[in-house]
Amino acid sequence: MTNNKKIIFQIIIFLSFNVSVSLIAQGNLAVLKGKVTDSRGEILPFANIILKENNVGVASDANGNYRLSTRPGVYTVEISFVGYETYTDKVILAENRVLEINYSLKSISFNIGGIEVIGTNDFIPLESTTKTEISSGEIEHIQASSLNDVMQLIPGVETTNPTLNEVSQAQIRGGEGYGTQIMLDGAPISNNSNMQEGVGISTSRGVDMRAIPAENIQKVEILRGIPSAKYGDLIDGLIIVKTKSSVQPARFKMKYNPNIYEANLGSGVSLGEWAVNGNINIASSQRDIRIEGDGYTRLALQLSTERNSESFSAHNIIYFTRAFDERLEQPGYALREASYNKDITAKYTGNFDFVFNSFSELNTSISVNYTNRDSYFQQLISRDNIVISDRVTEGTQEGFMVFGTYLGKKWVKGEEWNLYANTDYTNRFYTGDYLNSLLAGFTWKNDFNIGKGIVFDPLYPPSLSVPTPRIRTFNQIPSYQSLSFYLEDKIVGKFIKPFTLQIGFRYDIYRPTGIDFKGLWGKGDLIKGKNGSYFNPRINFSYNLTEYTQLRLNYGTTTLAPNFARVFAQDDYFDIVDTSSVVDPGNPESNFSLVSTYIKKVSNPELKAPKQKKYEVSLDQEIGFFGFSLTGFINRTDNDFSTIEKPVIFYKYSYPLYPDLTNRSVKDTLMDTYYSTINDGWSETKGVEFSLRTKKIAIVNTIFKMDASYYYKTSGVKNNFYFSTMRYIKELGIEVFPRYNDYSTYSKNLLINYRFDIQAEPLGVWVTLHLQQKVVEIDGRKNYADTLATGYYTAAGELVSIPESQRTNPLYEKLSRNIESYQLNEENKPVNWLVNLKVSKSLWQGAAISFYVNNLLASNPLYKSARSTDKYPSYTRRNPGIFYGIEFHSSLDGLYK
Repeated sequence: MTNNKKIIFQIIIFLSFNVSVSLIAQGNLAVLKGKVTDSRGEILPFANIILKENNVGVASDANGNYRLSTRPGVYTVEISFVGYETYTDKVILAENRVLEINYSLKSISFNIGGIEVIGTNDFIPLESTTKTEISSGEIEHIQASSLNDVMQLIPGVETTNPTLNEVSQAQIRGGEGYGTQIMLDGAPISNNSNMQEGVGISTSRGVDMRAIPAENIQKVEILRGIPSAKYGDLIDGLIIVKTKSSVQPARFKMKYNPNIYEANLGSGVSLGEWAVNGNINIASSQRDIRIEGDGYTRLALQLSTERNSESFSAHNIIYFTRAFDERLEQPGYALREASYNKDITAKYTGNFDFVFNSFSELNTSISVNYTNRDSYFQQLISRDNIVISDRVTEGTQEGFMVFGTYLGKKWVKGEEWNLYANTDYTNRFYTGDYLNSLLAGFTWKNDFNIGKGIVFDPLYPPSLSVPTPRIRTFNQIPSYQSLSFYLEDKIVGKFIKPFTLQIGFRYDIYRPTGIDFKGLWGKGDLIKGKNGSYFNPRINFSYNLTEYTQLRLNYGTTTLAPNFARVFAQDDYFDIVDTSSVVDPGNPESNFSLVSTYIKKVSNPELKAPKQKKYEVSLDQEIGFFGFSLTGFINRTDNDFSTIEKPVIFYKYSYPLYPDLTNRSVKDTLMDTYYSTINDGWSETKGVEFSLRTKKIAIVNTIFKMDASYYYKTSGVKNNFYFSTMRYIKELGIEVFPRYNDYSTYSKNLLINYRFDIQAEPLGVWVTLHLQQKVVEIDGRKNYADTLATGYYTAAGELVSIPESQRTNPLYEKLSRNIESYQLNEENKPVNWLVNLKVSKSLWQGAAISFYVNNLLASNPLYKSARSTDKYPSYTRRNPGIFYGIEFHSSLDGLYK
C-alpha cells in the first residue's frame, strides 16, 4: 500500500500545481457560445461542440445552449449529434471577446412508425474508453424484452432467444456475472445484500437483468474498457442505462412470441417547467406449456419528473417492480420440486445538477431501494431415519427423530434496503494552452437486511445437501457500508497533434472502521475497512495521429465489494448422533437419542475484494466510406472469490451415567468436510476486438456492420490443492481424505457478427439480416492428468504431506484419483453459423409492426462431447431452436385517427 500512497500524493501534487498555475493568466480567453438546433428549430440537448485543433470541447445543455472558452486563435469547430450530419465551421476567436453563433444540424435519421432509425457518419470515438452505445430505436427493432436482450448487440455476446424463463446476468469479455456494475439513471442496481442462498434465485451471481424492461430505455452504454474514476464496485465492465424522461406522445405496444406476452404503455407530458413521464410494462413468460402458471411474470411501473434550466436541473424517478417467478410441481415428478419468487421492489432516484458558470458545476445523486423478499422452495426429502437437534451452541442434548420421507419446505421472508449517495464537483480551467476538467467526489452506500430470514420447520430439514440447518433471522446480519473518494483530471490540448488525457484514482473502502493517520506517510491504510481499502488508478489517453486516425492507450484497476452471502454466510451445524434407541416410531416418548452439536464458521467477515488490472490499446481509423476500431486488451483478476474445502474431525461419545455429560468416552471417530469462501481465485483474459461499419450505401440503402471478438481465458486458484472423498487405504491402515494438486481451466472463443441493415425511408422499412459465426470454441483443463495425491488428512486431525519424490511410491498408489483417458480431452467445437432476421415496417403515422426470426434456417447441429464415450455419449445443440416473435406499437393519437 506504500507505493499506492506515493502515487496518490504525486497525483494530488500534480493536480494542485495545475490549479495554482491556472489562477495565473486565466483571463486571456476567448469565448464561443450559441445554441444548437435541428433544421426545424428543435433544440438538440447534449450535442458535442469540439475545436479540432486542440480537442477542447463542451456539450450543449438541456436547452441546446453551449459556451466554450479557449485561447484566442483560428479554429475549426465541429458540431455533432447522434443521428445528424456533423457540421464544421471556421471561426476566429479574439482575446476577451465573445463570439455568438447558432448552429443548425441536418438530420440523417428517420422514423418508421415511431421507431427512430438513427444514422451516423462518425467513425472516430470522442472518448478514449472502449464502449458500445445502443439507442432506443435499435432496442425496439430487435424487440428486446429486458436489458439482457440488449446485451446481444455488443461484440462477443452470443444470440439467445428472448425469454424471461431463466435468471440472466451480464458477462463482459468472458467475465463473471457478479463482475459487472449496472447504473440505472445515475444509481447502481445491487444484488450484494440478497441472502436467498439456495432458493433458486440469483444470489452471489449478479443483478438479474430480467427485472429491467427494455421498452422504457432511452440509451444504453456498455463500457468494456477502463471507466472514469467516478465508477467503482466492478471488475469486468459497466452498463449505464438511461430511461425515457422527456415529453413524448402516448405509445402502446403489444408483443408476442412462443414464450412471452408483453404489453407496454408510456407517455410524457409537460406540466409547467416540468416534464412528467410514465411507463407501465407487464410481461409474462411461460416455461412449460403443459403446466398452467409455470413461468415468470414481471410488472414494472416508472414515473419520472424532469426540470432543466441553465443553472439547475432536477430529475426524480420512482420505480416499482413486482416479480412472479413460479416453478410449479410437475405431475408425476418424483422429487416434487417447486419454487416461487414474488419479490416486490420500490426505488427512488434523484439527480440534481447545479451549474455555477461555464467552468464549474456540482452534481448530486441519491437513491433508496427497498425490496420485499418473498420466495419459497420445496422438494421431497427421501432418506434413512435421522436424528436432529435444534441446538445453536456447541454441546450435547436429547435429539428429535425424523422417520421416513417428507416434503421439505422453506421460505425467505425479508426486507432488503440499499441506500446510495454520490456528490461530485467539476471545475474547468486552463494551464497554459491545456484545458483541465477536474472532477472530485465521493460515494457512500449502505446495504442491510431485516426480517424473518429463511423460515422452515426445524423438525423437517428442507434440504438433502444441508441436513441439519438452523433458523437465522436477517435482523442478526450486520449492515454493509462502503465509502469511496475519487479525483480525476481530463486534460485536452495539442502536443504536435490533439490529445486527450484522463488521469485519476478512486479510493474504495469496504465496511470502514476508522482513520489511521499513519496512512498519510504510507504506513498502512489511511481509512481502514473490514473488507479492505483499495487504491485504484485510472489512465485513459487518446492521440489524434491524423484527422482520420486515432490511437488510444488505457490502464486502470478496479475492485468489487464482497457480498452478503459470502461475508455473512451462516455457520455449518454438524449434529453427531451419540446414542439412538427406537422402540416405537409412532410414539416419540418411547424413543431416546443423544446428539452432540459442533459448529464450524463458514462466513468470512474479513473477505477481501477481487482486484482486476486492465490494459488496453486501440486504433481507430476512417477510410473513405467506412471506419473500424481494433482493440487489444488484457484483464488480470487476483484475489477472486473461491471455495475451499476444510476437513474436520468429530467424535462420537458414550454417556454411561446420563444425564451426567461429564462422564463420557470416545466410541468412534468421524471425518467430514465443510466449505468457506476465500480470496484464492485468479483469472486472466487476453483478447482482441474488431468492429467495422460503413456509411449507408445509397444505391441499396444498406449499412454493413461487422464485429469480431476473440479471447483466451485461463482461471484457477492459487492454493492449488483440493480434497477428495474419504476412503480407507489398506496400505496405510486408516481412513483418510486424499489431497491433490488443483487444476486450472482455459477457454478460447472467436465470435464474429455480420449485420446488413437495410433502411429504406420511402418504404418505411428497416430490415436486418444478422449472421453469427462461431469460429473458435475451445475449452480444456490444465494439469488435470496429475492424479497422484500430494497428501492426506487423517482421523487424528493431521495433514500429512507426501514429498514430490515419494508421490509414485506404491504405498500411496490407492490414494490416486481415478480418471478415464477421455476426461483429458479438449473440447474443440467446429465452426458454426446462425442466421437471424429482423424486420420493422411502418403502418401509418406513429404505428409500426415488427417481427423477427432467430435461427431462420432452423440449423441445430449436434455436437458430441469429446469428454464422453461412445457407449454413454453426451450431446449438445450448437444453436438455440428456431424462434420468432411479432410486435405492434402505435401512438394513441395515430391509433384513433
